[in-house]
Amino acid sequence: MLLFFIFLWSGCQKIEDTVDQDKFTNIEFSPINSNSYTSIVATRKDASAEISLSYFDPEFFYKERNYTIYPDYYEVYLSVNTPDNWELIKTIDTSYINKSFTISGLNNGVIYYIYLSDKSSLYDETRNSNVAVFIPSADKPSYDLILKDFYGQDIYAFDINNYNNKIVYATKRYQYQPGHSAASIFLSDSENEPQLIDIGCWSPSFSYNGEKISYSSDHGEFFDGILSPEHIVVYDVNTQITTKVTLGYSVNRYPAWAPTGYLIAYSSSDNGHLDFKINIYNTATSTNRILHTEYISNQDLISHSQEHPTWSSDGKYIYYTRRTYTSANRTSGYFDIYRIISNGGMPEPVFNSKGIECTPAISPDNSKLAFLANYNGSLQIWIYNFLYDEFYQPFDTNDFNFSEIWSLIRWKDNNTILFTACTVTDAALFSLTVE
Repeated sequence: MLLFFIFLWSGCQKIEDTVDQDKFTNIEFSPINSNSYTSIVATRKDASAEISLSYFDPEFFYKERNYTIYPDYYEVYLSVNTPDNWELIKTIDTSYINKSFTISGLNNGVIYYIYLSDKSSLYDETRNSNVAVFIPSADKPSYDLILKDFYGQDIYAFDINNYNNKIVYATKRYQYQPGHSAASIFLSDSENEPQLIDIGCWSPSFSYNGEKISYSSDHGEFFDGILSPEHIVVYDVNTQITTKVTLGYSVNRYPAWAPTGYLIAYSSSDNGHLDFKINIYNTATSTNRILHTEYISNQDLISHSQEHPTWSSDGKYIYYTRRTYTSANRTSGYFDIYRIISNGGMPEPVFNSKGIECTPAISPDNSKLAFLANYNGSLQIWIYNFLYDEFYQPFDTNDFNFSEIWSLIRWKDNNTILFTACTVTDAALFSLTVE
């Protein structure tokens, strides 16, 4: 798959004296056409990488039983620092399909690109796997389980308040009446049992001091066969009073409190149309404004949505996932990371590629951006360091499965992130120490 993205520095207040906020850093991914039924995932290791190989021919079930669908063998190509200087490093046979092999003798901290080329007597054209990107490292990440499933139900959304060390989270299902269940939100701390806040709701977010929690809810709304409205609700932790702050025939999701404490950014549809735009609600004045509506000039572009907004800690920027649908990709869409000035302006790409980049989260000192991307062949957490203009790949395992829809990342401090992910047994909340 062709992957190309342009990184635009975030312009965060605490580091703007050392970095030119108008400077572009271009990272170009290989234009090699990925047209094979072979796919690879590159898992970084100490001075090495484990390359997992899979193969799936969608026409397999329509062919004769004795039809040979595998290539004869594979050529393995590697490029260092650039996706243009390819070197054939080895050949492997098809016994590695659904298995893995290791590439050793690499340099830690260096960006590597790898792909496999199918070789078969059955076809003349060149067939290549996806190009996977990895950064070898001797760092062994330290994972901790923070919260597990609640009564057998997965945790899929959460927020943490670093002032009071409390966590608010949502489960996919919670039985609140016999025979009935709904997604529900709980407030948790290290000393007490979780407190049920509300049902029929998700995507919780703390205010800066932890005294209020906003979330999206369809509790009390009615599905008319076309749309089930969802609205932003604010819950007062001290009084336990809830206030609905959006109304009407619309869907409002992913609230995020500003560092100032009285502004809430969220994604909102317009009259039932599910193209979400970033809105900002002012809890002090009870007023709302659309931050920006993008002009769609590309005729191939069917729709776009601005989802999962998050604030830089100085409140200057709102970063978000931009999901677009085109005529060629009507089902899953494309995921890119954009940002916009919180007091108004034009959206601009931060990471903008043909791959998946989503779910941005900014560190408290504005020096790092954590996000999900499929650079290495699977959806994983990546870190970008603004100060050093470096990417960091924290994962050396494929034990975690992420989703561009429901997985979330939050910073506990400048060197620790919390994230939701699926394991073999369930979905849970974990912490991870990063560089």
